[in-house]
This record gives sequence, structure tokens and C-alpha cells, in this order.
Amino acid sequence: MLKRNFNHIKRMENRKLIRLFIALLFLTSAVSAQYRPDIELKELFKDVQLGRVFNDSKTFADCTPRFSVDSILRNYQLEKQRPGFNLKTFVEANFILPAKVHTPVDVKDFPPIDQHLNELWTQLERPASKSVGSLIGLPHPYVVPGGRFNEIYYWDSYFTMLGLRQSGRVELIQNMIDNFAYLIQQYGFIPNGNRSYYLSRSQPPYFS
Repeated sequence: MLKRNFNHIKRMENRKLIRLFIALLFLTSAVSAQYRPDIELKELFKDVQLGRVFNDSKTFADCTPRFSVDSILRNYQLEKQRPGFNLKTFVEANFILPAKVHTPVDVKDFPPIDQHLNELWTQLERPASKSVGSLIGLPHPYVVPGGRFNEIYYWDSYFTMLGLRQSGRVELIQNMIDNFAYLIQQYGFIPNGNRSYYLSRSQPPYFS
């Protein structure tokens, strides 16, 4: 009897290990399928970042390749040998730069602060989208911080939701929660933000 119970427990443990192994394979394939500029662009990524082509290190990581990465890298090896080669010109020809979000405000016509904040939600809301470049697509609309930060962030969104609740945007709150649940289903955790270069880290566990 004892031996039979032991064998039963052993079989259960083996099934758990198999399920865990399959889950790890799935998560690994999901992460590797996402475009990773810091890995895939190799020497080019290093040269652009260390060469300070842009004012910050985030801009190039958020660029979207116009062509296949292999062809860009081949062209880079050829072009950089030519006299007068300009790295920034090469990047602009081969990548789509992230859009700059800037909303000018006329101080003379500035609305009451509560009205202004309510109007900002529509400017900061992003629609559901597919993955493009380093951006990880999400199935529902969400809110971004704005400016150079054009993606959702994990624990920041908790405080964003407090503001959305005050504005009565409950549906958008639900959409953002559903997006985080989607990220858990896809990657097993919620990354720092929906960018491939955030897949190596997370933030304080606010989802619960």
C-alpha cells in the first residue's frame, strides 16, 4: 500500500515537472519571438548608443526597422567603410524614429485644472495594437506617461488608474488590467513596460 502511494506521488511529481518544462519552453519562445534591438542589432546598436547619435539611449531602442535586420546589418558593414559616412543619416534611412508627442498649451487660454486633466486622458490613451519594433502589442487600449515614454508602465499604471477613477474612466481601467493579465499569460509575469527590452525585469507587484 505504501509503495503504491509512493509511486502515485512520484507520477504526480513527474507530471508537474513536465508541465513546468512545457511552460518554460512556451515562455522562452514567446520572449525570443519579440524583436530585441540590443541583441539583434549587435555592433550597430552599440555604435549608435556609444556614439550618442541621439540625446538619450531610449530613442534608438524604440526605433522600428524599415527593412530586415540582416539586410540593415549587411548594409551597415558596407556603408561605414565609405568616406564621409554619417551614422545618424544611416539610422534615419533604415529606421522609423518614434513619434514625438508634444501638446502646446497657450497659457492665456489654460482651462481649469480638472478640465485640463480630464482632457489629457484622450491625448495619453493608446489603442490596442500589434507588436512593432520593440513595442509589445496589447489587446486593449491603455494610458502612457507621454513625451518620450510612449508605452504602458507597470506600477505607474496603478497611480494612473487612481486618476482615471476620479475621471470616471472605469472602462479604460478595466482595459489596462486586462492588458496586464494578457502579459502574464504571454510571458509569465508583467514586465517593467510593454517593450522587449523590459522583458528582463519587472516592478513592485501592484497587479494583485
